[in-house]
Amino acid sequence: MIDRNTDAVLRSDSPLRTEAIGRSLGAALRRGDVLALDGDLGAGKTVLVRGLAEGAGADPLGVRSPTFVLHHVYRGTAVTLHHVDLYRLGANAGLDALDVDTLVEDGALAVEWGAYAPQLDALGAARVHIEVLGDSDRRITLQGLPAHLRDALAEAEP
Repeated sequence: MIDRNTDAVLRSDSPLRTEAIGRSLGAALRRGDVLALDGDLGAGKTVLVRGLAEGAGADPLGVRSPTFVLHHVYRGTAVTLHHVDLYRLGANAGLDALDVDTLVEDGALAVEWGAYAPQLDALGAARVHIEVLGDSDRRITLQGLPAHLRDALAEAEP
């Protein structure tokens, strides 16, 4: 059952479709936007971020999972996208060392394994959950999107 606060539930049948969803959101990203991404390993979190970066005007080929370095920066023409991965930090990850307040002042923030950091809620994080349905099939549930991201997503959907 989908929570009544859900903004959208999308289906993706390929990594290209997941990237396209990210591009739609990325084109509308603003400084201060925070997206907390969750889903199993291999669900497509980094694929979505690749689309976010491209939509923001950054080179999508530079997008890599920041699992080992924790933080990558993609300087777009529209907004800087900070990409953080909390997988290695685990549940109740401390974000003090990452200085996320400064990151959201500088640009937008996409956090993989966002559920590991409940303190993202204080930053107004939107929640993006990617569920694996099959080899390439995904269900992408978005909750708490700011109006400008909701509008961008609605305009992009067929």
